Amino acid sequence: LVSMIFHKSIFILLSVVVALVGGVVEKGTGFDFPTKNPKLGKLSSLGLRKKGPIKVYAVGMYEDAFKHKGFMLKMAMGVSAQKMTNALVDAVKPRLKNDSSALEKFSDLMLKGLPDGCSKNMCLLFGTSGGKLSLFVNEKLVGSVSSKALTKAFADIYCDNNAVCKLVPI
Repeated sequence: LVSMIFHKSIFILLSVVVALVGGVVEKGTGFDFPTKNPKLGKLSSLGLRKKGPIKVYAVGMYEDAFKHKGFMLKMAMGVSAQKMTNALVDAVKPRLKNDSSALEKFSDLMLKGLPDGCSKNMCLLFGTSGGKLSLFVNEKLVGSVSSKALTKAFADIYCDNNAVCKLVPI
């Protein structure tokens, strides 16, 4: 009886800890995404970016109290800084009208933040609040680019009708 009560207590304690930590698993990669992020807000949806059959990264979309979107990318494979930068720049470019200087600054920011490339399990955060696109690599701020057009174009990579992956509400 004591053993049964002990095991039940442990199960309840673990359930409370899981509820407090609050993570949601993206099923394609098994990556855990926190339900809240102090830089991005509250998790609203998850997706998986694939190139053919290859899983590149899992993405979580967050929204802050002002409905600004933020994105957490967790790398499922390693890629070079140039390849990751080019992929995001190429996705933003057709969505960004008349702001090539912001796109160039974004490209420079990505390369600066990824001196050793994107390793497997690396976490990239992109915030869009305040009319600027901010980049954090493994929770450390790399910098930001002030451009409302760039923030919208970046969000549209994951949110418009031609999104690079399907985001599923949680």
